[in-house]
Amino acid sequence: MKLTLAEIYSLAAFFPGNCLVYKLDGQQLTLLASSEGGEQIGPRSGKEFLQYAGDSLMTKVFKNDRRFLLETLARAVKDGSAECVYRFGEESQDSFVWLHTIVKHIGKLDDSPVVALTFRNASERNEAQLELLEDMDTIVYVCDVETQELLYANRAAMNNSQLRGSYSGHTCYNYMFGKKHVCEDCQLKRLQMDGKQELVRHDKDGDRYLNIEKKGISWYGHFACAHFINDVTEKKRNERMLAVEREASAKAAFVSNVSHDMRTPLNGILGFIELALQSKGKDEREEYLEKIRTTGKFMLNLINETLDLSKISSGKLEIEPENSNMQELLDTIIVSAYANAEVKKVQFITKLADMHFQDVYVDVLKLQKVILNLLSNAIKYTPAGGSVTMCMEGPADFGAYNCHIVISDTGVGMDKSFLPKLFEPFSQERTSITRKIEGTGLGMSIVKSLVDLMGGKITVDSERGKGTRFDMWFFLPPGQTSEAAEVPVDGELMQLVNRRILLCEDNEINRELMQSLLSFKGIEVIAAGDGQQGVAAFANSPEGSIDAVLMDVRMPIMDGLEAARAIRAMSRDDARHVPIFALTGEVDDESVQKAKAAGMNECLSKPVDIPVLLQQLAAVMT
Repeated sequence: MKLTLAEIYSLAAFFPGNCLVYKLDGQQLTLLASSEGGEQIGPRSGKEFLQYAGDSLMTKVFKNDRRFLLETLARAVKDGSAECVYRFGEESQDSFVWLHTIVKHIGKLDDSPVVALTFRNASERNEAQLELLEDMDTIVYVCDVETQELLYANRAAMNNSQLRGSYSGHTCYNYMFGKKHVCEDCQLKRLQMDGKQELVRHDKDGDRYLNIEKKGISWYGHFACAHFINDVTEKKRNERMLAVEREASAKAAFVSNVSHDMRTPLNGILGFIELALQSKGKDEREEYLEKIRTTGKFMLNLINETLDLSKISSGKLEIEPENSNMQELLDTIIVSAYANAEVKKVQFITKLADMHFQDVYVDVLKLQKVILNLLSNAIKYTPAGGSVTMCMEGPADFGAYNCHIVISDTGVGMDKSFLPKLFEPFSQERTSITRKIEGTGLGMSIVKSLVDLMGGKITVDSERGKGTRFDMWFFLPPGQTSEAAEVPVDGELMQLVNRRILLCEDNEINRELMQSLLSFKGIEVIAAGDGQQGVAAFANSPEGSIDAVLMDVRMPIMDGLEAARAIRAMSRDDARHVPIFALTGEVDDESVQKAKAAGMNECLSKPVDIPVLLQQLAAVMT
């Protein structure tokens, strides 16, 4: 409907309360008329407020809130009426009131929309709430979800602000923490109304911890986020002190357990050596030597498991999946388990009818270690005449998994009260029966850690005197069959006879042992006591006369890595091509990469497995 100015003046006088009438040109408001004024708004009477707003209404609206008023004007022109709430006042002085505005489209003047705006104070209904917030020791501030601009900050927030003073126009992160950029952990835009987010922020500069709880709220009709902050520095410091004490206690217990468990087999080895030296009969001596070998393997297993546990706890053990045929993977496990069960006179049963996996992409060694460890334990703790059963099913739907493995036995079982401790390092239930059975106490901890590392799940149920059952679930992705690597057979090892190998080893006993074992296979050994001697021995040898180099990594004067680099740098053809094997007690990925970067071909773990070493040498000397 078209209006005249006279009609507009009449309408403005007719509107009760605080009313201003504007002509709307795009986003530009031109004042046409005003009512007489009504209720007080903030510190001003209705009439004073209308004079104060008048021609400068839009400039008095806070910058980040102007979009609310502009959107409301557009909706009113389209729908007839609309309303909104925004901050109105002097933004630079942080002086404002929350203003509730109703906009009505009343007609046109010169083809431009004419809108009537009525105003009332929106703060009154929240005065009690604001008074409560002002008196709180907790830091409280409210910010706009979209812009992160502060809409409110209580007295505690202003006193703890990095900027102090007025908070208007500042983002919450800038005002509270003095950061110019957007809060890196801010999830405001993901919050729902009444949704919550809680975090602890550590201010490293001041070593201060703040607990921050964020909650989506309606603030004067706008979706906003309220922040509640409490200083928890003392609490965190106490927690850190307790954590350090617990870590120190755990390390002391770990060292004590390792020391005890290593001394036990070491005492056995030394005792059997003494008996072997004193024995006069060949059969008796061989019996002692066999016990020395068995006890030595047990000690080596303890060391390996301790190192595995250390790698797991430090996060250095990684999953190395490969394509593998599931049946071949299981065959290796089953053959070993059958042998152990036969010696123990325990029945070993496999139920694989529901196992339909073909080729899978999995860390073969870790999966085999988990299953073998559980089977070995089951056989170990099952008396003769008992049974151990392994079941496997899948692929099938087990929630997040597609494979289910069960290993159960009819053995001695465990007390229900011990089960929560089962997967802790060095945890062993001591009974009159289990006390007689050797074990490191690390196997179950490693099993649990490996299962977790592979993204699986393991549960245990047991009853004293009736047996134990382990359930495991994994997700095994399909894979493609990979070609098996060719391994030298015993006949091919004959080509090592009369070959010359340079052995660099600083430990005299290890050097003598390796020299004797290799010489026994017909290999000529040139021995060096450190890296410098090894480099000199290679340099003084006729070109092409040394077929391979075995290099200890940790040696005095010149270590193995430096010695390998020195050999590779020599200006002779064989120096660039001679195979160099690292002998080391550290075969983690980082150590292997360092060895290969120094020019070494392979890393062999100490104590060296002689058959493996011979196969490796045969492979590079073909």
